[in-house]
Amino acid sequence: MKKQVIGITGPSGFIARHLIERLGREADVTIALCPRDAWDNPLALQFFAARCDAIVHLAGMNRGDDAEIERVNLHLAERLVEALARTDSTPHVLYASTTLRESPTAYGRSKRAAEERFRAWSESTGAPLSVLVTPNVYGAGCKPFYNSVVATFCHQLARGEEPRVIDNREVSLLWVGDLVDHVKKTIYDPPTGVQTIDVPGGAPLCVSDLLTMLRDFRECYFERQVVPDLSEPLRAKLYATFLGYVELEDHRHRPPVRADHRGELFEIIKLAAGGQVFFSTTKPGVIRGDHYHTRKVEWFCVLRGDAVIRLRRVGEGTVREFRVSGAQPEFISIPVMHTHHIENTGSEELLTMFWTSEIFDAQDPDTHYQKVA
Repeated sequence: MKKQVIGITGPSGFIARHLIERLGREADVTIALCPRDAWDNPLALQFFAARCDAIVHLAGMNRGDDAEIERVNLHLAERLVEALARTDSTPHVLYASTTLRESPTAYGRSKRAAEERFRAWSESTGAPLSVLVTPNVYGAGCKPFYNSVVATFCHQLARGEEPRVIDNREVSLLWVGDLVDHVKKTIYDPPTGVQTIDVPGGAPLCVSDLLTMLRDFRECYFERQVVPDLSEPLRAKLYATFLGYVELEDHRHRPPVRADHRGELFEIIKLAAGGQVFFSTTKPGVIRGDHYHTRKVEWFCVLRGDAVIRLRRVGEGTVREFRVSGAQPEFISIPVMHTHHIENTGSEELLTMFWTSEIFDAQDPDTHYQKVA
């Protein structure tokens, strides 16, 4: 079976990293990343353009000097179109645009100008072009103080800071996992000519209401040790995103242990609503896990025995270890996009309790194999 080569520009960006992870699960896809220095090397850019069956154009600039934003974004589109023309290549180009393209800002003008350049190329060659118009995209790993109010609020709240609402407008939010799924589907269904796709976000939400929700997540997490109500998809996705901004050391939770003549008692995870709690036994020396989740959050608690829980952010090399023991019960919460496992390091059978933010669905388990180390 011939694999489809999917090119991605701007591969170090937030959306690109999630798209690379998503396409990496497809057996019939080869991912080609456009290196940053290719934009100043016509032959390298032509080599990239010529080998791709589809190109997702994510490279761009959205913060900085207005004149530079306009110059860079149009320049990137022109360079890519020139490389396609010189190699007589007509791949399906997916251009990541934004609802701000109609705004009078430098960023909006630059996105419109780049789109018009791609449209002219498509109309002259007959090549397929999909313009993906997206609202405010958020998710784990998005850079705070840049272009996402969700990222900024989550970053501040996770560090005990108090965010401030500057413009209490309504925003439509799009989770990055939904966006990359939409991109994947569009790749597999190219248009004849040009199509514009308004990628839907959620119902408009006031910035102040968003902050209220995220403050509740902080209180539940740091003060009450309660998992909030995650029955609404938006709340579940925002909670998973919020946990992605919590420092890994703060993913350790020590409940108070109450002891009397009868023994000891400690409260396990308290759920505002939903989720699933389960137990497992693990033989000495055995490892469970070596997988990650993109939307599902888990908490681990060793009840008997000794173990080490290891986490590594997908795409990175640093491994964080938590040594845990039933002698001192504590929870380790597992953030999304972190491959993880638990190893029984003791001489007796390990008893572990797990909570997961959604009930297991064999048709959509959101469990993706990748060794921690």
